[in-house]
Amino acid sequence: MSYSIKVKQGNLLNEEADFIVNASNTKLILGSGVSMAFKRHCGIELQTEMNGVLNSIDGGLQQGDVVATSAGKATNFIYSLHVAVMNYNQGVKYNEKNPTISTIEKALQNIENYLLWYANKKSNNMKLVLPLMGCGIGGLEKISVVKAYKTFFNRDIDINCEVVIYAYTTEDYNLIVQIIKGT
Repeated sequence: MSYSIKVKQGNLLNEEADFIVNASNTKLILGSGVSMAFKRHCGIELQTEMNGVLNSIDGGLQQGDVVATSAGKATNFIYSLHVAVMNYNQGVKYNEKNPTISTIEKALQNIENYLLWYANKKSNNMKLVLPLMGCGIGGLEKISVVKAYKTFFNRDIDINCEVVIYAYTTEDYNLIVQIIKGT
């Protein structure tokens, strides 16, 4: 069994899925970019739920950590996976707030842990939707992130998971397809 990768362009929150990834921050604030889209699509109830989850975590979140919540008022997916991409923890300044490729690799492993849980408890067939994490205000190079995705999702695993990588622009879509297909 393995991951199967698809690439689409548009609004990832319109996708029917089991999991949609929110590229968030260590304070789980639905602020800008993908997080703002989550706030609009899932409602303020999602922010309230995220606040409760964060308050229950001793020591808070570190970059690359992932927490799951409901989809709020959204009905087209089951779980939101909030990835702490940006570091908004107290005392962190300037470029130290930005993610690295190691942050993305850690996040992918943590996302996979949720997929394995789902396969064990619910269904071995699932769909994961994600953006190019860290490429907005995080400043990561899209090429590096897509290569990390390709390396991670081109492994055999004991689940059947369709992975849909969303591009924001046509240029991003073409870049992702080129890297994923190896052309």
